[in-house]
Amino acid sequence: MWKLAIILAAVAVSYGQAKLVNTYVLYTKGTQNSPQTINVDAMSLATPFDASFNTIILVHGHGGSVNSQLNPLVKDAILKYQDPSLNVIVVDWSREASYSYSVAVESVPLVAKDLGDFIIKYFPLPADVAKLHLVGFGLGAHVVGIAGRQVAATASGPVARITGLDPSGSQWGTNSARLRRTDAAYVEVIHTDGSGLFSNGIGTALGDIDIYANGGSNQPGCLTNTCSHERAYELFAASMFNTNLKAFPCSSSTQLNLNLCRGNPLDIGGVRLSKTGSSRIYRINTKRNYPF
Repeated sequence: MWKLAIILAAVAVSYGQAKLVNTYVLYTKGTQNSPQTINVDAMSLATPFDASFNTIILVHGHGGSVNSQLNPLVKDAILKYQDPSLNVIVVDWSREASYSYSVAVESVPLVAKDLGDFIIKYFPLPADVAKLHLVGFGLGAHVVGIAGRQVAATASGPVARITGLDPSGSQWGTNSARLRRTDAAYVEVIHTDGSGLFSNGIGTALGDIDIYANGGSNQPGCLTNTCSHERAYELFAASMFNTNLKAFPCSSSTQLNLNLCRGNPLDIGGVRLSKTGSSRIYRINTKRNYPF
C-alpha cells in the first residue's frame, strides 16, 4: 500500500512538472485596479484586450511574483504615464521562482516555453508579434529571450522588442541559452549589478544596445548587490516619465569604466519598439534615489 502511494505521488509530481503553466494577468488603462486573469484555454483573449494596441509583457525574476519586483512599479508607471493605447500582461511564475536559485534556473526553459506557446497562440500573425514588447528582470530576462527565440522560429517572426533588466549572471555563461541580441527585432539591456564577487547580473553586452548605469555596478545609494540589481527595473519604471534619463555612447570599455562616454544621447528604457544608436554600449549616470 505504501509503495503504491509513493508511486502515485511520484507520478503526480512528474505530471505537475510537465503541466507547468504560468499565470497571465491583463491590465489596461481602464482596468488598472481590476485586472483580469487570462484563461489560457480560451480561444481568444477576453475583453478588455484590444488587439490593435501594442502589448507589453512583464516577467519577474527569482523570488518574484505578480505582486512583487518589477511588476507593480513598472506596470503602474506604464499605465499612468504612457499612451493609454497599451495592453500590459504580467506573467506570474512565482511557484518555480520561489525555490532556490539553482532550481529556479532549471525551470527557466519550461517557463519560457509556456510564454512562447502563449504568444504563438494569441499573437499568431507577423502583424501581432510586431506589436509585442517583452520585458524581463533577472532570470526573467532569460525567460523572455528564450520565449522570443521560440516565437522567432515560427511563421510569425520575431517580436518587436525585448528589454532585459540586469539579466542574471550565475549559471548563464557564454554557451548557455541566455538572452541574445537575435531574440527580437530590437534588444535593449540595462546593466546595474554586472561585476564583483557577489553580483547578481551579467556584465557582458547581450543586446543591440547595452546600457550600463553608473558603469554597470555599485549603484549610488545602494549598499548591497540586491539593491543594485533591483535598480534596473526601477530605472526602467522611471524612464516612463523622467525625460532626463539619457545614456551616452562609449567607444570602448575603457571609456565606459572611466566615465568618458560622449556623443549623441539615447533615451533609456521607455516603450518605443525600436531605437537607433551610434554605439552598442552606452553609459548613464544617475542620482541616488528614484526616479533618479
